[in-house]
Order: sequence, then C-alpha cells, then structure tokens
Amino acid sequence: MKKVILGLALVIVIAIAGSVYYLFSNLDTLVEAAIEKYGSEATQTSVLVDGVKIDLTDGAAGISGLTIGNPADYGFANAFSLGKIRLGIDLQSLQEEPYIINEITVLAPQVFVEINKDNKTNLNELKNNLTAGSSGKAKDKKSQAPAGKEPRLKIRRIKFADGTIQAKVAALKNKEYRLKLPGLDMSNLGGSKGATASEIASEIVKRLTDHASNVVKKDIIDAELNKLKAQAQKKIDEEKAKLKEKSKSKLEAEKDKIIDKLPNLFGK
Repeated sequence: MKKVILGLALVIVIAIAGSVYYLFSNLDTLVEAAIEKYGSEATQTSVLVDGVKIDLTDGAAGISGLTIGNPADYGFANAFSLGKIRLGIDLQSLQEEPYIINEITVLAPQVFVEINKDNKTNLNELKNNLTAGSSGKAKDKKSQAPAGKEPRLKIRRIKFADGTIQAKVAALKNKEYRLKLPGLDMSNLGGSKGATASEIASEIVKRLTDHASNVVKKDIIDAELNKLKAQAQKKIDEEKAKLKEKSKSKLEAEKDKIIDKLPNLFGK
C-alpha cells in the first residue's frame, strides 16, 4: 500500500513539475497569444505580434512587431506599428499587486493618421473602441456573478523614441505625408494603487493619439491652411495692384484730356 501511495505521489510531483516546465518553456508563446487575443478584443481591430521574449531571471522582456490594425473603412492597414518594445519588470513587485513595470521603451514606432471625407480620424475611432470596450466590460462585471478581478499594474515610465507618422487627409486629395514623431515620455501610469491593463492601454493610446494628432495639425493642416492663406493674399495683392494701376492709368488719361483742353480755355 505504501508503495502505491509513494508511486502516486511521485506521479503527481512529476505532473506538477511537467506543468511548471510547460508554463515557463511556453511563456513567450502564451503571452504572445494573450496580447493578440485581448488586444484585438479591446481595440476591435486586428492586433498581431511577431514575437515575445521573456527573461524572468533578469526581469526583462521584449516584444517585436506589434501592430494594431486600423478600424474599418480606412486605407492604411494599421493604426500603429510599434517596432521593438523593451520592458524592465520589478521582480519584487510580483509578490503582490499592483505589479510594477519599471520602464517600457518603444523603439521606431509608426503612427498612421487618416482623416476621411467625413472628417473622422482613425485614431479617434480607435480611442472610442477602447473606451466602449472598457465600459462594456464594467457593465458585464456588474451583471455577472463575482469573478477573479483583473490584476492591477503600475508603469513607472514609458517612452517612445525615433518614431514616424504617415498621414493622409481626404480634404487634401489623400496626399500622403511622412513626418517625424517627436519623442514622448509618460510616467507614473496607474498611479499609487495601479490600474488594469485595459485602463493603462487606453491612457497610452489616448496620449499617443493626441501627440500624433497635434503634429499632424501643426505640420499638415495648419501648414496647408497657411499656404492657402498666402496664395489668397498674393492674389488679393495682385488684384489690388491691377486696380491701382488701372485707376492710375484712368487718372492719367483724364489728366491728359484736361491738359489738351486747357489751350482752348485760353483761346489758344
């Protein structure tokens, strides 16, 4: 009987060890699948990842080729392409919530901005999707029986570097522009108590969207308006000059007529 119990215990230990080994040996794949699944649900677009590499020993992680698809009815394939992402994890914080990520660095992000013929912007629609998804989840949680709560996170710093913007505006004949995305730093995301991943993602997308939209407004919309104003002013100035010249010529003609009549007035 003792041998049977010992044998059963050994099988259980081996099974647990095998499960732990499977978890850690497949952690990268599991995280990649989670990003694509929950990211797609939150944004209501296609979220894809080329690869994930996690090193829990050093508290480091890397994500490559993360793309967030454009909402429907827009020309660009993606709204964001985030290049390479590096994360530094506070391993001590993994013992209790909120879990802390020391720093996230996003290298060579690409933001695709599109303003359609109805003056709607793809990035604003993406923000609305995230907001709708968060509020929808909140309603579901209230209507359902209590379940495991979503873990809370804190991000001490996130920075975007060496980014670019590709933009096109329907009102400007869909001409494509390529602009530099100035560096963007965010800090203390989640506050002292932390926030859910969806809440933090919404905040990051909102700030990045506003940042990119300001660049597009300044470097494209305002610049094109200034060009149109300059062209209009030039035309006005030219018309004024023509009118002035015409008036001057008319005055000169009238003056010549008067001069011609002057001798007659004196009987000459």
